[in-house]
Amino acid sequence: MHTDYQKKKKIVNLLLLLLIVLFIFLTETFTSFNIEADADTILIIDEFTIPILTYHKFCTGDSQDVYTIHITRFEQQMAYLKNNGYQVISIVQLLKCIENNVFPKKPVIITIDDGFKSVYSLAFPVLKEYGFPATLFLYTDFIGNGPNQLSWQEIREMIDAGMEIGSHTLSHSNLLNMKKKESHMDYLKRINQEILLSREILERNTGSLVQSFAYPYGVYSQEIKMLAKQAGYQALLNVNSMNNSIPIDKYSLNRQIIPASCSIKQFENILKEKTLMVNDIFPADGTVTNNQEIKIGVVLNDPLVQQNLLYFRLSGFGLHDYTYSHELQEISFTPVAPKLLQKRTWIAQIAARDIETGEQRKVSWLFTIR
Repeated sequence: MHTDYQKKKKIVNLLLLLLIVLFIFLTETFTSFNIEADADTILIIDEFTIPILTYHKFCTGDSQDVYTIHITRFEQQMAYLKNNGYQVISIVQLLKCIENNVFPKKPVIITIDDGFKSVYSLAFPVLKEYGFPATLFLYTDFIGNGPNQLSWQEIREMIDAGMEIGSHTLSHSNLLNMKKKESHMDYLKRINQEILLSREILERNTGSLVQSFAYPYGVYSQEIKMLAKQAGYQALLNVNSMNNSIPIDKYSLNRQIIPASCSIKQFENILKEKTLMVNDIFPADGTVTNNQEIKIGVVLNDPLVQQNLLYFRLSGFGLHDYTYSHELQEISFTPVAPKLLQKRTWIAQIAARDIETGEQRKVSWLFTIR
C-alpha cells in the first residue's frame, strides 16, 4: 500500500511539474510577443486567417501610380487596425506563432517593399505612433543611391525602433528571366547570388539578422524556392493576393498589395477575406512550362459555395468563362487555339461567396509559361 501511495504521489508531482513548465512556456511566448495571456490570445483549432499587407511608396500629394499611397489614407488604415482590435506582428513573430501554434487574435502583418525614402519620412512616424512593427523588404542595389532611397542610417534607426528587415535580392530583377546565351548552370549561380549576397549585405550594414525573403515582382518557381530555402531563409513571401490560413506554410506566405485607391471598405474586405478550400490546384503553384494550352483550375473542398457564386480570373485578363464538373467538384479553364496563353507569369484566382456568412473566399496561385 505504501509503495502504491508513493507511486501515485510521484505521478501527481510529475503532472504538476508538467503543468508548471507548460504555464511558464506559454507565459514566455506571450511575453515575447508583447501580448497578454488572456482573451487576446488563442490556441488555433478552428478556421483562422492572417492577412499580410504590402505597401511600396507613400506621398502627400497626388499619387503617381497604383503603388504610391497617400499618407493620410495609410494613417486611416492603421487607425482601422487599431480601432478594430487587430494585432500587428512581424514576420519573425509569425514564425514563432507557427512553431508554437499559438497566435494572437486578429493578427495582421505589414510589409513594405523596395526601400523608398518615403518609408522613413512618411510611413515610419505613423507606425511609431500606433506602435506597429513592419517588415521592410529591401533590395540592396537601391539603398543609399539617391535622394529617393533609404540610407543605411535611416534603416538602422527604424530597426532600433522595432522595424524588421528582409531581403528583396540585390537588383530587384525578375528571377525567372534567363539572359541571352546564359547556361542553366550560370543562371542558377546568378540567382543564388541575388538571394545569398543580398542577405549578407543587409546583415553587414545593419547588424540585424535577416530571416525572410520576398520575391521581386512576386514571381518564383519551385527551383527558385529551393535555392531560397537552401540559403537559410525561414520565410518566403509572394504577392499572390490572398490571405494565409492554418496550417500555414512559412515557405509560401501570401501577401496582398494595398493599392493607392484602396478605400476603408475595400481594406476591411481584404482583412476579412477567407481561404477557398481546395483539394488540388493545377498546374501546381510555381510551375514553369512551355505548354500554352495547359489546363488551369482547382478541385473544390468546400460544401458552402455554389457554382453560380464562383468567379475565375487570370491576371491581366479579367474574368474568364470556366467549366464546372459537379461530379468532380472541379472548376477549370483550358485555352484553345488561336487564343493560347501568352508566354509570361500568370496568377490564377478563383473566388466565391460563402453561402452561410456571405464572406468572400479566395484561392490564388502562380505559374509561368516560357
